[in-house]
Amino acid sequence: MATVRNIIQTHANGTCGTQDVKQLSLQVIDEMNLLIPNVLVSFDDLDVSGNEATVNFFLQPKAKEALRRAIKRRGVTLRLNSAYRTVVQQHILFSWQGSECVVIAAKPGLSNHEDGLALDTPDWEEWIPALEDEGWAWFGPPDEVHFTFMGGGVKNDVGDIGVKAFQILWNKHNPKDLIGEDSDYGPETAARLDRSPANGFAIARLLKLISPPMKGEDVRKVQQALLKEGLLEAQQMNGIYNEATKLTVEIFQKREGLGIDGIIGPQTRRALKMLA
Repeated sequence: MATVRNIIQTHANGTCGTQDVKQLSLQVIDEMNLLIPNVLVSFDDLDVSGNEATVNFFLQPKAKEALRRAIKRRGVTLRLNSAYRTVVQQHILFSWQGSECVVIAAKPGLSNHEDGLALDTPDWEEWIPALEDEGWAWFGPPDEVHFTFMGGGVKNDVGDIGVKAFQILWNKHNPKDLIGEDSDYGPETAARLDRSPANGFAIARLLKLISPPMKGEDVRKVQQALLKEGLLEAQQMNGIYNEATKLTVEIFQKREGLGIDGIIGPQTRRALKMLA
């Protein structure tokens, strides 16, 4: 299984892409939204285009709404080269700095793109008026493609939240190699980023009621599936495998003719139309 370090070592040769860590990046974003609900929101429902393998279509909520207005103002599709950048991607760029891939890169946690307030578009010249009218500042030379949302109602520590989200994600999957969940990109966090699987961690845990209760994005996704089945209320979606979730799972299992144990295993996942 390729690690992030493998990607750093094999791609610093002119290809210089971070698409190979897309799944790991999405897991970090999921963890961020579990840590602080809706700290980032998807904007792929807007009239935008870009390579889904390389572009993470996420922004802070206020930035998304301003982008919606700018796109409506122009009435054309906004093409993107980059939007939200995770700590995983920034770690790779930071490791490449000084090479033919990257001249200079910000320390992970400090990049403008990690705040969920930045966009890069190859059509920057045409978009300057519409974006600036909605609070997006054009960077100008030498980074003409870049715009940053400068409006109010945003968080200024999303980069730190991304680092902490990775630390939490690592600890969930490596209980014998825990690191501090302190939002600090230091040597310990950098080393764990290097060792992380590029395709993401295996997340199909066996979910059940224990003490203390199991928590995580995988629990929230089960609750979301139960919500779609009409068995759980929206206010019960909290990412915690509690008694109410267990009872709801048992109701679903009985309805589907499965073994009734209140545990989310492969059969129950498949019945919920989730990956086994």
